[in-house]
Amino acid sequence: MKLPAKSWITSYFVFFFFIWGIFLPFWGVWLAEKGISPEQIGTLFSLGLVLRFVSNIGLLPRLKNANAPVTLVCYLTFFALLCLISLIFFQGWYALAAATLLLNFLLAPMVPLGDIIGTRLVKQIQMNYGKVRLWGSVSFIVGSTFVGWTIGEFGHDSILWLIILAVFLNYSLSLIKLNPQLQAQSRPSAGSTNNLMTLLKKPNVIYFILVMGLIQGSHAAYYSFSALYWTSMGISEFNIAILWGLSVFAEVILMRFNDKLFNKWSVKQMCLLALVAGIIRWGTLYQTTDFAWLLLVQTFHAFTFALAHLAAMRFIAQQEEHSMVGYQTLYSGVALGLVMALLTFISGWIYAPQDSTLFLWMALILIPVFLLLKQWKSDPLPQEIND
Repeated sequence: MKLPAKSWITSYFVFFFFIWGIFLPFWGVWLAEKGISPEQIGTLFSLGLVLRFVSNIGLLPRLKNANAPVTLVCYLTFFALLCLISLIFFQGWYALAAATLLLNFLLAPMVPLGDIIGTRLVKQIQMNYGKVRLWGSVSFIVGSTFVGWTIGEFGHDSILWLIILAVFLNYSLSLIKLNPQLQAQSRPSAGSTNNLMTLLKKPNVIYFILVMGLIQGSHAAYYSFSALYWTSMGISEFNIAILWGLSVFAEVILMRFNDKLFNKWSVKQMCLLALVAGIIRWGTLYQTTDFAWLLLVQTFHAFTFALAHLAAMRFIAQQEEHSMVGYQTLYSGVALGLVMALLTFISGWIYAPQDSTLFLWMALILIPVFLLLKQWKSDPLPQEIND
């Protein structure tokens, strides 16, 4: 059986981000319902982020042929499905901890794998990647909103069953061949290098990691504990799902019109706006749980996450082609992985039900970024390009 390549990758993004739209905001809620403490959840989530880093670094470089990304998707979704099904029968501490960590390891490469497949199809069939990827974000909104409704109607066990269904659909899709199939892409020349240690010796790279790590890392507590906090404050799961869905919707809108809005902005200017928006967003969440205010500041996700991410992509695109993979690896693995893991771990120890101090802490860790931005030379220097 074959499926047109554009339909295949569109379905892939729809199925996976439906999973992600449930797993990110509500897996912690499900664990809490099973009796796992906030400290334990924070520890699991931080270790899970480390495992995401390990799986990306360990698995993605092993893609040796054109169809390897689809094959890896098949293996990852198969074992994720087995892991989830096991939770129907085993829900003790050790089973929940092992499954949470394993799911982080298995699901982490799915986003870059989709990007790899989509990028190749752009060249092969002149596919508009942005319009296809957009359906993934829409699916995230649908997944997070829908599970909020099912929790109210059927209880917290619906979280597990919906993820099982979505992973099964993703696995089934991986068994279907693309038409046309993926073709091999040219590889870097033998003389090029992506040595990460060499890049880490450059001060400009360190500033890049710290700036992006702190801006994106300020989301750690939000990703892991906002649903738990809002639940403790009496906000329903459905309204929490609305809040998460609105944030991603704002992200989609910014991604859709970013060329018109920020085409002439520098990397520093984009980061500065993301930084100010982050301080306002987390400061507001610290001050109030009024639903109208929450709706307003959730739209700031377009700036705190999406704009910062676009700034990182623009900075990476400015680098020499042979070093871009190294920059991307450091951004995904260190800034979005290890830094996020550390801040998630700390968040688990700070968080307490009905205590908004966690959001104040998220705002405070952004203050040093003003100084880092002043020192960071976001435009590549000639001597660095030629190193």
